[in-house]
Amino acid sequence: MRTTSSVASLALILTLLPGAALAQSGYDSLSDAEIDQRLRFIEERLEGGERWSKWWQNGWTGVYVAGIAVGTGQAAATDSGKNRANYLVTAVKGVIGTTRLLLSPHPGRNGADEIAAVNYGNTREAKIQRLQRGEQILDDVAKRARQRTNWIPHAANVGLNLVGAGFILGFGHSMDALESFALGVTVGEAHLWSAPKKGIQDLEDYQTRFGGKTSSRFDWNLVPTVGGAALHVTF
Repeated sequence: MRTTSSVASLALILTLLPGAALAQSGYDSLSDAEIDQRLRFIEERLEGGERWSKWWQNGWTGVYVAGIAVGTGQAAATDSGKNRANYLVTAVKGVIGTTRLLLSPHPGRNGADEIAAVNYGNTREAKIQRLQRGEQILDDVAKRARQRTNWIPHAANVGLNLVGAGFILGFGHSMDALESFALGVTVGEAHLWSAPKKGIQDLEDYQTRFGGKTSSRFDWNLVPTVGGAALHVTF
């Protein structure tokens, strides 16, 4: 028990120290030329990923909105309670998908436009503000890309469709429940795996070229260790 605690504590300390040092360093040590180089790099990478990010955002929003329209329309037109349950589940899934995309849109959908909108001045302070925003967006895009391989969104996809299938099954239509589950999981997985993934490489390239991490952002996750798990914290 003491060994596990020591490993977890050591992992936490080793993870925290680099982030703390970087957070203190700030941007004061950067020359104007270095700031310009970083800004150009980020803007080019964000603009390079803009088209796919925007297509993904708008395309999947359209798919889920269509699900709302089709499910609602068919539910209103049918006289069968069993079929109505199936259609309502389709509509509800569409609402959930649309809401999620609207409340948490893809951070790369606007390319580098949000950087320029921060401060239009040409002073050093204005450039640093734009750089901070650019690093934040670059980090957010990479985090969104990592969701493709994170087990939580995939488990949530299966769980949501299990709930929907259970609702349909409650009306005694097992085949519709199975079809709804299979189709829903397939659509959800297509949504997750089709998300832009180049943001991970963009962030790694930025860190390799300019060193260190991007702007300070708190994040945590559990990582396995011998005999237990350690809390991995970065900021």
